[in-house]
Amino acid sequence: MTPEEFRKTILPEGRRLYALAFRYLNNREEAEDTVQEVMMKLWAERNRKRDYASPAAWCTIVTRNHCIDTLRKKKRILFRDISEANNSTGYGTYHPGESDDQEAVQMISSIVSRMKEPYRSAVILRDMEGYSYEESAEAMQTSINTLRTILSRARKNIREEMEKLYNYGTGEDKRTARQV
Repeated sequence: MTPEEFRKTILPEGRRLYALAFRYLNNREEAEDTVQEVMMKLWAERNRKRDYASPAAWCTIVTRNHCIDTLRKKKRILFRDISEANNSTGYGTYHPGESDDQEAVQMISSIVSRMKEPYRSAVILRDMEGYSYEESAEAMQTSINTLRTILSRARKNIREEMEKLYNYGTGEDKRTARQV
């Protein structure tokens, strides 16, 4: 791959890679550093790109693996705080029902942060980042059918954890029901 091809195909992926790294690392500086390190690694291995169907999948795999390595080194797993995300985008006004939605999203993020691989990656790539099944499967280096199975199990785990904290179907909060 020539420098010009790299500039046209890989560098435009930087923003998407930053968002992915931020989801994993929950830290802006670490996400920026990760993208820089990933770009250097992609440049060093630019001829290996042909092993993947698309440059986006290749970039995603390298970024995901780098983030997982970083988290393993730190022995911590965090995801971005939803309220911080809302404040940074300027949506500070009250909307009816919004606080319940935010609480649910925070609970789901907390559950996902405690999941083991490959469940965590599948949920992040497919449900949080919005990748297609094909892109997610390629990024995780697995088949689409395997990805569907992983997602099904991960989503079941999320539902079960949510039901422990909040009776999702009836809307009755188990924490308050015990107090009554």
